[in-house]
Amino acid sequence: MPVRGSDAVVAVYDETAYATAPGSPSGRRLYFTELSLQPRRENVIDPTMSSDRNRSKPGEGNLDISGTIGAVVAPEMGGWYLKHILGVPVTTGASSPYTHTYRPKSLPVGFIVEEDWSSVITSKVHQFLGCRCTQATINVPQSGFATFGLSVGGSKFVIAATPLDATLTDTGQTGWTAANATVKINGTASCLVKSATISINNNMQTDRYTLCGGTRYDMPEEFADVTGEITALFDVATHALIDAAIARTDTNVEIIFEHGTGAGTAGNEQLSIKLDHALVALNSPPITSPGGMEVTFSLATFKSGGTDKGLVVVLKNAVAAADL
Repeated sequence: MPVRGSDAVVAVYDETAYATAPGSPSGRRLYFTELSLQPRRENVIDPTMSSDRNRSKPGEGNLDISGTIGAVVAPEMGGWYLKHILGVPVTTGASSPYTHTYRPKSLPVGFIVEEDWSSVITSKVHQFLGCRCTQATINVPQSGFATFGLSVGGSKFVIAATPLDATLTDTGQTGWTAANATVKINGTASCLVKSATISINNNMQTDRYTLCGGTRYDMPEEFADVTGEITALFDVATHALIDAAIARTDTNVEIIFEHGTGAGTAGNEQLSIKLDHALVALNSPPITSPGGMEVTFSLATFKSGGTDKGLVVVLKNAVAAADL
């Protein structure tokens, strides 16, 4: 009997101790477009020589948990993804609507990804423990849904007989498309930008194995490197970014998504992703035809003062901080 990807019930759980299942697990159904998290245990070659040319049985090596998670950017599940990409937000609002403000900071302890295959394979539930986001991208195409792309590393892999939580929280999913987006450059709306990508590298140490079963002991994060890339139609107004690159002018770029009014109640959510301090890398458009041209600019962010960290993300939605 074939097993399909749609047969899996995928859940995530926040950890309170690294690579350890919570005492009272509370899971949420994961909305995703692609999940390639995999366990790989290396076979260590035995160098022992004897009376022939044949190798002895390999030994057990380190366990590597790694892979990617892809997802549509949406107000319901987006807060959870952002929490593990950037850190726990500062939340205001005693009831809906809530405003969650994210800046790069210390990340949560970790999370568990659980793939429940028990509907087609009896008592087979795959659990990846000690997961952390090593890198992430937020992609905004010219047409279609905006997406998250997470690179994930983990510590342990367990096959359980039952899921950690039999009654998962289901937030639903209402994704944002390019048609829901507005781009601002230095506070002014621009209709020249075709696509954008924001990249966050948490520079996580993934080599911290110890003499403790060949699993990662932890994965501390280092600098948060945030960069951006925008592709725009070449226009008189676009040339201002070339001027900014030459002058090394502090530049900000903001991408805003909205459902409805954007006030933050259910059906009226808003997401703002802002590179609040960035330098534009010098570039100019290639001339490849007699018609209109495009140019791609890269941006490197930096902190300024005690509050601005180069990236600020503000999510207004109906989900309380405790439920992110």
